[in-house]
Amino acid sequence: MNRLATTALTLLLAAASVGASAADTQLAGCAAKRENIRSELRLAQEQGLADKVAGLTRALDEVNAHCRDNTLVERHNKKVLKAQAKVNQTERSLRLAQEANKQPKKIAKLEGKLEKARADLAALQAQQP
Repeated sequence: MNRLATTALTLLLAAASVGASAADTQLAGCAAKRENIRSELRLAQEQGLADKVAGLTRALDEVNAHCRDNTLVERHNKKVLKAQAKVNQTERSLRLAQEANKQPKKIAKLEGKLEKARADLAALQAQQP
């Protein structure tokens, strides 16, 4: 019976976290960070994980004290610019390799690198700061 109760509790917590995740998509910036930490904190408290509760409490205090939406936006924009620069550099390297008729292996490697750089950029652009 104890195992059944544990399984039921786990499923209930999973359902609650899915609901919390759906609610989190409405929030952005520092508010989203706070809510994510609060959700994890509730779960840790329910599971009796004292060390994790202490760490999450400190994290929540830090977010409350220091998190500013404009700072998050600036950091995010810097990451996007850096990712765009990587895409540009990789495109240049690929173009030069193609113009110099480099080995197909080298060109394929650069194409893979470019694809990854573009995917990273797209993921960053899709994120809300």
